[in-house]
Amino acid sequence: MPIETSDGVAVLTPEFKHLDILSAKDFSGIFGPAAKAERAVILDLSMVQFVDSSGLGAILNLVRDTLERDARIAICCAQPSVKVLFRMVQLAKLVTIFDGKDQALAWAKG
Repeated sequence: MPIETSDGVAVLTPEFKHLDILSAKDFSGIFGPAAKAERAVILDLSMVQFVDSSGLGAILNLVRDTLERDARIAICCAQPSVKVLFRMVQLAKLVTIFDGKDQALAWAKG
């Protein structure tokens, strides 16, 4: 799972098609520690086509942990089916959501 860091920004790109009960623990184990080291985190969901309640919980834990340490977090490149879920749970009230990675990077560095 790629983790790119540059200028205090971590870009986390899960390589799962499904972020679900089978992959949520791996997601948290890999990305949780990586997110704790940077001042801003971007979660690039371009490869994720489906998120269930366990996957949503893993994302929310990452968001909570990042915000609790006064860092910034954004989500980008979510697939349409994942965006529907985010709208349903009003995730945009907690985290900034961008359509593109370049927008998210500009926000994180700004």
